[in-house]
Amino acid sequence: MIIENKKIRLGTVMTKKIYTSLFIIAVLVLIFTSIVYFNRTNGKGTPNSIVLTLTEQPEQIEWNHLKLRVGQLDGPGDYVSIPNHSEITNTETIKLPVGEATMIRFSHGGPAVNPVPDQIIYWIYVQRSIPNQPDLMRTYYLEGEVIGDHEQLAKDDLIQIAQTWNID
Repeated sequence: MIIENKKIRLGTVMTKKIYTSLFIIAVLVLIFTSIVYFNRTNGKGTPNSIVLTLTEQPEQIEWNHLKLRVGQLDGPGDYVSIPNHSEITNTETIKLPVGEATMIRFSHGGPAVNPVPDQIIYWIYVQRSIPNQPDLMRTYYLEGEVIGDHEQLAKDDLIQIAQTWNID
């Protein structure tokens, strides 16, 4: 009978050691996973993030359901110049961390001599005054051309990207 008690005590001690070891391993796995996730997202919590930089020759970047581009235009007052052979089909206001923005949806076709199927393009833009030029406004925009038949997903992606937009 004493032997059986020793077996029971040994089993209890071993069980506690196993549970403690499993708990420590689980904590270490969680810490390691958090470090990897934090590094992968640059600390901002958005995996697969993209960086678009405004340059003289803006290149399109394909991301999910969009061809993305950033740009800026200078013009009078609230005027925004969209590409030729385009028609605005919807306009809405959205709230972003950089301030109130306007999102427009337009269809863009080629010129009459070279017609192409209409492309659906979204712009999210904000306007800022230009120092020492009170009659002009600078329009900063994110352009997202829809790829395929995923318009709603593309629109949602563009709004999500705009939520992290930084205008310097």
